[in-house]
Parts: sequence; structure tokens; C-alpha cells
Amino acid sequence: MLEQFSFMMGGPLTSGCWRIEVAVRERKVYVGAVQAASLEELPEAIAEEALVELPSGRRWLRKLDKLAIAQRWRSRFVAETPLAADTKWQLLYKEQGKNARHITGLGAFPENWASFLDCLNELPDVAIRQENHLEHIRFLLIEKVPVITGRKKTIVELREKLVIDRRKRMILYNRHKEDFGTERHAYELPKAVSQLLDALDKPEPFEQRLHVRCIDGSDTGAQLVMRWQRHDRLEAGLTCHYDAQDMPLDWPLFLRMLHEAMGGIRGRFFALDRFPLADATASVRQP
Repeated sequence: MLEQFSFMMGGPLTSGCWRIEVAVRERKVYVGAVQAASLEELPEAIAEEALVELPSGRRWLRKLDKLAIAQRWRSRFVAETPLAADTKWQLLYKEQGKNARHITGLGAFPENWASFLDCLNELPDVAIRQENHLEHIRFLLIEKVPVITGRKKTIVELREKLVIDRRKRMILYNRHKEDFGTERHAYELPKAVSQLLDALDKPEPFEQRLHVRCIDGSDTGAQLVMRWQRHDRLEAGLTCHYDAQDMPLDWPLFLRMLHEAMGGIRGRFFALDRFPLADATASVRQP
């Protein structure tokens, strides 16, 4: 069971800086929170007498325990190229009968960070604003492909569905070819899932980087049906041509990262012949 919890976070780009304290005494949970305009204005600690009892403390502790902070979080999270404006955070996490964990971060976060902040936002007087990042995205590729059996050539419909889910920490991939059956694959890749979803939103939100042309009944090329959900739980989606004109310039680089995470699985979704890799590389190099 938790004994002591002390959390601090903030930075130039955050909406307010926070210090949150939780203490467990005689099986009761006591909490306190302070918000300030800057990290320098936060107190070093919250006085013990300022902590108030949390009525639903035991239920909140169970929710926090499911995050497995002591087991899953490493001691340090730092972005590859840290910036002065990056969010800075620190956590002291002490379970009864165990040594305290001291965890720090600068511009980088655990894969279940969103769930962690959701848990903190349930505490009185806590309202930490989060980036509205992608939680879930589903791609459905629909394409007519030739199939040769003996001397006979037929055209069949191919459907490939790929789902990246941050909360489930999973990548799901189904491939169905008309008259030939379905193959299904599932990958539990917490770190890769977070990296892939975050990459879709750089340098701008994914949906703003699409260049969707009108689709009518005469279109015979590959189509991509997309549905996504952000952290605010709102869903959106669209259908576009699956080619270089509609997809973001750096899409081939994303496909390579995804394909590598999935162990090089075959599929038309990953086919790079639709997208000029040189253009994608140039788009990343632009300042």
C-alpha cells in the first residue's frame, strides 16, 4: 500500500505548475495540492496539517496502484533533445515497507502518463491540463488486387485493418482477401505504441497534415478509411485516397517505423511504392 506520494510538474509551456502530496495514515488517505504560475513559486512541500482526508481514498489508491508505477516506471525520462521549454516533473513514490522511488522527467513521459494525470485530476482542487494527444487510431485499407491461380487471373477485394491503441498498449492488424480468408496479428508494444501515435501528430496534428481529395464512384484506386479518438474522447474520421497526394509527406517514414515495430510483416498497407521516400526525407529536414 502507498505510504507517501509527492509530485511536482511544470514548465513554460504548461498551463500552471503543480505540487501534489498524498499521505496514508492509519488506512486513511490525506491529500493536498498547490498551483503556481512557475516552478519557482511552488513550495518545497505542503505542510502536513494542510492535507485533507480524501473520502474515497481507498478507491483512489486502487486506481493508482493499477498504474504499477513502482514496477513499470524507470527512474529517469528525458527527451532525446531536451529543450528549456520542456515540461519538468518529479515524483517521490513510497510504498509501505519498501524504499522510496525518486523519478524525474524532462520532456519525456511513461507510456501510461495520460492515465496517471487522469488519476491525479480526480483529487480535490487538481485540474492538470493535458495535451489532447491521439489515444486510438484505426486504418482500413480497401483495394482491388489481381490474383492469379493457374492460368486464370481474377480481381478480388483486399481489406487490411490496422489499429494502434495507447490505452491497450496494442497494435492490431487484420488482413482479409476475398475468397482467401483472414489472418490476424496482435502486438503488445507499450513504448512503440506511444512513439507511433506521437509521431503522427508531428509537426502538426495528424488530421491537419492530410490533403484529402474528393472520392466519387469512378475512383478505382486504393482507399483508406480512418477513425481516431483523442484524449478528450471525441471521435473523428474520414476517407481518402491511399497515395502520396492525400497522405502526409513524411508518411513513408512513419510506415517504416511501424513496419519495423511489427517485425517486418507483409501487407499492402506497408507498401512504399505508393510514396516517394525522397520527398518524405526532404520534408523532415526542412526547418
